Amino acid sequence: MAAKDEHMILRHDKARYRDIAGHLVLHRRLRGSKYEEHKSGVSETLDEARIDWVTALTLLIQKLLSVISFPLLCLGHTVEFFLNLHSLNGGFFGIFWGCLTVSLVIPRRKSADFRSIICHIDGRYELFRSIFLSDFPSIEPLPGLDVNPFSLSMMASKLAYENGAFIRNQVNKYWKMHFVRFFNCWNKYLKNRGTQAFICCDKEEDANVIVLAFRGTEPFNAYDWITDVDLSWLSMGKFGKAHLGFMRALGLQDEKDVEIGFPREHEGHDEGKLLAYYAIREELNQLLDKHKRAKIIITGHSLGGALAILFPAILAMHERHDIINRIHGVMTYGQPRVGDAVFGRNVQAVLKSKYHRMVYRYDIVPRIPFDKPPVALFKHFGTCIYFTSWYEGKVVEESPNPNYFHPFFVFSMYLNAVGDLTKAFLLAYLQNDFDEGFVSLMYRASGLFIPGLASHSPRDYVNGGTMAKIIAHKIINKEE
Repeated sequence: MAAKDEHMILRHDKARYRDIAGHLVLHRRLRGSKYEEHKSGVSETLDEARIDWVTALTLLIQKLLSVISFPLLCLGHTVEFFLNLHSLNGGFFGIFWGCLTVSLVIPRRKSADFRSIICHIDGRYELFRSIFLSDFPSIEPLPGLDVNPFSLSMMASKLAYENGAFIRNQVNKYWKMHFVRFFNCWNKYLKNRGTQAFICCDKEEDANVIVLAFRGTEPFNAYDWITDVDLSWLSMGKFGKAHLGFMRALGLQDEKDVEIGFPREHEGHDEGKLLAYYAIREELNQLLDKHKRAKIIITGHSLGGALAILFPAILAMHERHDIINRIHGVMTYGQPRVGDAVFGRNVQAVLKSKYHRMVYRYDIVPRIPFDKPPVALFKHFGTCIYFTSWYEGKVVEESPNPNYFHPFFVFSMYLNAVGDLTKAFLLAYLQNDFDEGFVSLMYRASGLFIPGLASHSPRDYVNGGTMAKIIAHKIINKEE
C-alpha cells in the first residue's frame, strides 16, 4: 500500500536547459537533481530512475510555456476583445458606424454578452433531447428530466468556459433551468483564482438533477497547459497516486502529504480564496438536503474533465458516500490522465459504470500526461467512447497513439487534420443545421501544424455526440 506522504515532484522552474540536456545525454539518475523531489527509500524503482525522453520533453515543454505565458495571455485577451467588438457591433460596418455615431459597444469581460474564444469557435449551447442514448444504453435517463444526460453534460462542460454572468443568463433564460452558483477558486501554488466551476439544477424546487461543471484548459492560459503535461504526483494512500497539478487546482494545501493537503474538514473559509473542493462540497450538501430526489451529474472538458473525476475520488477518500451515492454520472470530454492504475481501479470501483470518458480522434490532451513508468505513471480507466470521426464512435479500452509522439501515427494525424478541415467546409453545404464560421475554420487549420490540437475543441465533441453512431455491443481492442 502506498504511503500517504509518498510523492514525486518535477519542478520545471528549477531545471535549466543544460541540466535537462546533460541528464538526458548522460542518462543520469533523477534522484539528486535540482528539479526532482521524491521520498527516498519508498520506491526502489523511482530511486534508480534515470531521466528519459518523456521526462526531458515534459520539462522542456513546461519551461517554454512558462516563457510565453504572459505574451500568450495578452494575445488571448486581445483576440477575445476584438472578436467581441466585432460581434457586439454587428461586424466591421457596425464598428465603423458606432465610431461615427459615438454608439460603439465596448466589450466587458464579465458581462453576460462577452463570449470566450471557445464560444466564438462554436456558439451552440442548445440542449438536445436525444443523443445516441439508444445506441449506448448504459447511459441511463433521469426520471423527470426530458433532456439527455449526455447532452446536458456535454453542453455544461462547454458552457463552463464562459464568465459567471454569461453562464447564469444561458442557464436561466435559454435552458429554462435554475442557476445556483459560479465558483472562482484559489490555487495556492499558482497564487491566483485559477479554478472555475458552476452548479445548476433543472428546477429551483424539487429538482431532478444537479449539474456540476468544471472549466477546462483555456487556450491562451499557459499555466493550464503546464498543469496538463506535468508528471508530478502525490499518493492518496490506498487510493493510489494522483496528478499533483490537478490536486492543487482543487485546493490542495500540502503537496507532500495528502492528509494535510486535503483534511476531511477545512476551517476558516476565505471568500477571496475559496478552495474548490470544499466550497463545491458544501454547496452540494445543501442542495442534496433541499432536493431529496436529485441526482448529480459531474462533467468537464480538458482540465475540467480531470477535475470532474478527481473530485469524487477525494470524496471517496473522505468516505463521503452521502454525496457519492447521489452521483448519476461522471462524463468527461478530452480529459487528460489523472492517476496511476491503482487510482483508476479504486475510482472505478466507487463509481462502477457511472464514469464515461469521451475522446475525439487524435485530440492531444487525452494523450497527456504521458504513460511511461517509472516516472510517468499515469493511466486512463473507465469506459472510453472514441470518436473515429464525426459519424462513428467506438467503445474502447484506450484510444490509439496513447502517448501522442509515436512515429507510426504521424501520417494518420496529419491526414485526419486535413480531413476535418475539408469536412468543415463541405458540411456547411451538406447539412442545414451545421455551419462553421471563420474563427472555427482558422482554429481547425492549427491542426495542420500541431496535429491533435484542433481536435481538442469542444466543438468536435458536440459534433461527435450529435452525429455519431456508437458501436457499443463490444469493447474494441486498442490495437485495432
